[in-house]
Amino acid sequence: MTSAINCFIIDDDQGAISILEDQLSGYPRLKVHSTYTKPVDALNQITMEKPGSIIFMDIDMPLMSGIRLAETLRSRSHHVIFTTSYPHYAIQAFKVRARHYLLKPYGPDELAEVVNDVLEEYYNPHQMDSITDDAFFIRTSNDRSLLRKILISDIIYLQGANNHVHFYLPEEDFSVFMTLKEMEDILQENPYFFRVHKSYIINRSFMKQVIGNTVDLGKYKVLMTLPYKKNFMEYVARNTLVSKRV
Repeated sequence: MTSAINCFIIDDDQGAISILEDQLSGYPRLKVHSTYTKPVDALNQITMEKPGSIIFMDIDMPLMSGIRLAETLRSRSHHVIFTTSYPHYAIQAFKVRARHYLLKPYGPDELAEVVNDVLEEYYNPHQMDSITDDAFFIRTSNDRSLLRKILISDIIYLQGANNHVHFYLPEEDFSVFMTLKEMEDILQENPYFFRVHKSYIINRSFMKQVIGNTVDLGKYKVLMTLPYKKNFMEYVARNTLVSKRV
């Protein structure tokens, strides 16, 4: 039996929490783990949870905004769905990698569409079927006759979590059921890919700059840690221009 997906609801309006909690009770795959009216209390709890939860979060809240809370939780690989009355936060929401943005008041149909999108994208894993020199072929549905081509050069970086690898591309992202070590082995002969963290493999062709232990990949920023960053930093050192003048 598939394990239930933990959900957290964060909203300073207890009435809004109760309505959403009641609506989510109709989704057998989802389990409301906890609800919070104070973002700080939510932060303390969620940072101790394993990755992969769905967080329904208001934005305009006292002491800590939903945007700030999402930014703080970004490295935890949870899936944030903002629920707010204010459309003007949309750009900020997607900068912190929110999966969806629901405008209050929303109906059950709108909630269902958003929830099903997130389940399909992040919890119904794609399958990698075959590999060529320049592309992966993956199955994105149960239709065994349907294969989708992903250019390896389009991969910005890969994130591993819970026996899944999440692909980040310029226009989209999705998961494949396999380990990051398997992906590392597949890409080991490709000089563009470096593992810089236990959870991340980056494509150096997207690198804009290195800031301390962070690699700026343009659309995304990825943290490096020892000992994984060693090979990448050796590559950077080899290609750093230094004057030979005395």
